[in-house]
Amino acid sequence: MPAFCAQRRVEFRDTDAAGIVHFSAFFLMMESAEHELLRSLGISIMDHGNPEQLTWPRVSASCDYLAAAKFEDVLTIEVGVGKIGNSSVDYDFHFAREEKSIARGRITTVCCHLKPGRGLEKQPIPDSIRDLLSKHA
Repeated sequence: MPAFCAQRRVEFRDTDAAGIVHFSAFFLMMESAEHELLRSLGISIMDHGNPEQLTWPRVSASCDYLAAAKFEDVLTIEVGVGKIGNSSVDYDFHFAREEKSIARGRITTVCCHLKPGRGLEKQPIPDSIRDLLSKHA
């Protein structure tokens, strides 16, 4: 998979009392790395001024932990597009510290229109976005 790479230094706020990254912090790092990938492709994360605004709510998220990460570690986060469905995208994540695997995760998102006053309406992924995401599949 041609992955997009992001790096994160583990902040104090990411750790538990033992100085080890709390499991929940990996989900925030996955979301941040996903957003970096989308921005690198020119895909808007949120454009409130657009009446046809697309948004990508999560419908599934998981993470398997392979080794501990600690305060001030620098983690490399590889993001790849595992699957592009009609309206959903699976993102695969690999966390490493100096080439040692730390964790693997997956997030599934669904393409939706954000309709003011009506909430979210699922829709097929536009071909232009599908083509951009395919670069990392």
